[in-house]
Amino acid sequence: MKIHTELVKNKKIGSPISSNLLKHSQEYRVLAILRYLFPNKYNTMVAGESPDLQDYINSVGIEVVSAVQENDMKVQSEFSKLHQESDNLKKEKILNKIKENKYSIKKIQKDKYIISSFGTIKSEKNVFQNSIRKKRIKIELYKDKFEKLGLAIILPAIPTSEAEKNYIRWILEVRKEKDTFFDFVYIVSNRFCIYYDDLNGNYKKSFITNNEYLLLSTIARMTAEGDLDLNSIEWN
Repeated sequence: MKIHTELVKNKKIGSPISSNLLKHSQEYRVLAILRYLFPNKYNTMVAGESPDLQDYINSVGIEVVSAVQENDMKVQSEFSKLHQESDNLKKEKILNKIKENKYSIKKIQKDKYIISSFGTIKSEKNVFQNSIRKKRIKIELYKDKFEKLGLAIILPAIPTSEAEKNYIRWILEVRKEKDTFFDFVYIVSNRFCIYYDDLNGNYKKSFITNNEYLLLSTIARMTAEGDLDLNSIEWN
């Protein structure tokens, strides 16, 4: 992945991504992060349908899901507008809407913000585990097409430290509910990517900077909107 090209750095995002492209943008974001962190492992994986990411050369498929509640989606929409707005009064209104939905927001550099939820650990756990259950039913549909099936869970905001410490335990709780489970799980946030291997129970956390995450997200959105494709220099 070449994330520092002039095309990406100079890209101006004028509005939130259209709802019909949001899912594809999220899938490309996961693919971009995996290719960026593990280039030799995922350089032949592409976006597809059923499952969301596919690598027929290595017989690996990955389903993508976002661990969100309804108010999370509203906040993400407002957060997207915030980075595109130049009028200070309009920015203040957006900040207030985000705070009204029980999120905290912090400026990390000029016109760059991060958000985190005031949600309880119980609500974070429920949303996270339900996102796994939602996709688990797809395993039977794809197991004859791919030798290995994985799940990538996108976290919509900065998780609480308590949630971050418990993700693996929450995965294992859902794991025990049925015999079938994903061969591996990725947990993707704006500053880390956790990998859980169900075969041996191992897990590993890799880190990315917020700026890297923003650039990778820009590449993903540009690809979903047709400004880039997987043959573009940014993906190679």
